Amino acid sequence: MIKADNTLVMSGVQLFKRHTFLSVLITLLLVCSQVSATMPNEAPDAGKLLDMTYVFDEKTIYWPTAEPFTLEKLDWKVTPGGWWYASNNYGASEHGGTHVDAPVHFSEKGRTIDQIPLNEWIGPAVKIDVVSKCLKNRNYQLTVKDVKRWEEKNGRLPDNVWVIMYTGIDTRYYPDRKKVLGTAKSGKEALPELSFPGFSAEVADFLVKERHIKGIGLDTPSIDHGKSKDFQVHRICFAANKLAIENIAALDKLPEKGAMLYVIPMLIKDGTGSPARIFAVLP
Repeated sequence: MIKADNTLVMSGVQLFKRHTFLSVLITLLLVCSQVSATMPNEAPDAGKLLDMTYVFDEKTIYWPTAEPFTLEKLDWKVTPGGWWYASNNYGASEHGGTHVDAPVHFSEKGRTIDQIPLNEWIGPAVKIDVVSKCLKNRNYQLTVKDVKRWEEKNGRLPDNVWVIMYTGIDTRYYPDRKKVLGTAKSGKEALPELSFPGFSAEVADFLVKERHIKGIGLDTPSIDHGKSKDFQVHRICFAANKLAIENIAALDKLPEKGAMLYVIPMLIKDGTGSPARIFAVLP
């Protein structure tokens, strides 16, 4: 009787172990299938990738008082050993061409480029198209009404979103310095003649206080319009610890919503800004 009971007990234990093992195995298989479904096993199709970066060269547009991009070719030749070798030296201001601004740019206690986690640069993007208004007024400033009109059509701005202003200035004229900046002059004498669209202080305040945005960007050299003398948009956004992108390319091809924006800045220690490779994965 005792032996029979022991046998029954052992059979029960074995059955329990087998059942537990199968349960764990099934759970693991389900988890793996869910993970594989959410993780792409190959790069996005080329047709879904939109490069939004202007090449850096001698034509790259910089702020009139900033150092322009320079490239010095060093060895571009076949070595005595018989193999090819090439290298360059390059230099430039942080703020020029397709680039980003860190909060420290206009906020004394703001973060530097190297203090911003990579995931903060990546997020959904919406495009607010005001090209027709900018063609009529080179100094047009995006308004709260423009944002709410977009929301009436597309719904409330999603959280952690990049709000991109499409002015058409760079798309049509880059890299023509005079047509983009409003002047061909360099140095401080160019500053009074700057003329291009940007965000308004009113809309910057609205976006950082009334909406949960990641940052703002546009296709001109500054998030403040060219005639600005106090750079209120920079000051408002960076005091709120938001990010900014300037001189974005190919905005004519970015949809109003649905794209995921990837902003990859150079990781500069104590950087106030940085050249960046920017691209979108289209819906």
